[in-house]
Amino acid sequence: MLSNSLRSGNICKSALLTIMLVVGLTGCAGKIKGPPEPVFFPPAPNPPRIQYLMGIDDSTDIEGVQSNFSFFVFGEQQSDKIKSIKKPYGITTSGSRILVTDIGAATIISIDPAAKTFEFLKGNHSTGKLRKPANMTVDSDGNLYVADVGRKEVVVYDAAGNFSNAFGGSDDMKPVDVAVDGDFLYALDISHNEIKVMERKSGKLLGTIGKGAGEEGVLSLPTNLTVDNAGYIYVTNAGSGKVVKMDRDNHVISTFGKLGDGFGQFGRPRGISVDREGLIYVADAAHQNVQIFDPGGRLLIFFGDPGLTVGSMNLPADVAVTTENLAFFQKLAAPGFILEKVILVTNQFGRDKIGIYGLGRMQGRDGAAGANSKKVETGQQQNTPEKPRTDEKK
Repeated sequence: MLSNSLRSGNICKSALLTIMLVVGLTGCAGKIKGPPEPVFFPPAPNPPRIQYLMGIDDSTDIEGVQSNFSFFVFGEQQSDKIKSIKKPYGITTSGSRILVTDIGAATIISIDPAAKTFEFLKGNHSTGKLRKPANMTVDSDGNLYVADVGRKEVVVYDAAGNFSNAFGGSDDMKPVDVAVDGDFLYALDISHNEIKVMERKSGKLLGTIGKGAGEEGVLSLPTNLTVDNAGYIYVTNAGSGKVVKMDRDNHVISTFGKLGDGFGQFGRPRGISVDREGLIYVADAAHQNVQIFDPGGRLLIFFGDPGLTVGSMNLPADVAVTTENLAFFQKLAAPGFILEKVILVTNQFGRDKIGIYGLGRMQGRDGAAGANSKKVETGQQQNTPEKPRTDEKK
């Protein structure tokens, strides 16, 4: 009996070691993959222009995950290795990195899907400690500028992530977004409905824009801003539902949009981005989608509406467009769908805190008229926006 017990014990130990070996060989595989079936916008029979590629909720979506067995063995020690995104808002890119402001965790997250890295901002402590980071931007030297609503300052970090400086503490502002244009720094001040123009390196206040620009250019609860390649400033306004385009001299170039639930209208416009071709991307927290406009403000297409198994947005806050890492993201695209750009969207709720979409064309179907052109076909009749929702708050 004793011999049988020992033999059984040895068999159990052997089986346990085998399981551990298998777990060790397979348990760290990454989860980076697309949905089981391609999700396109607009839906068929329209030519596909945008494909949902993947979502990111925590570090395991990028770095991989230990097996359940390893988690069971190490308990809390293993859970400490999983870094979550709590409540993201702003998003931008710097080279191959995706940068996200996490209001819930009061930090900045740096993600490189191709390199499989997921890191928190190194300088987020002591004098560099963030309180409520809303949005951010990166200059040509890699310096990071963070609009912190809690600190009421623009907090600056160098390219290595170390705290460098803080601007605006004495300028009576509540910055919700920030943008860089050469030697100028723009801080969007929601408390005064204006943009403070600062010297990029010193933070010295040079003036303000957004007031006295005529009725069309009045900022009303401005939430986000961006600057295009020509130096024009675009601001989304939650109070009026307008996107205002202006220059640094306070001249209004154009406006488009209004509050409503029709095509080209907004419920709660937030994040905005302009790509190299001048296409304008606006995230709407009420319609729960992103609308894309041509340089003249004409609606081309929208995507991400609620109701899909995957690919829907859930209180989207910001949007960014990049051409970095195209080779990596192309691996997630459907056969024959050629990516030209990647669109990144933050969602404050749901399982995809970051939704990643590819803008492109189906090879052999739409020929040379790809999504990169300014003649993007919309298929709006089959992709009607949902009416604004009022049951969710920022």
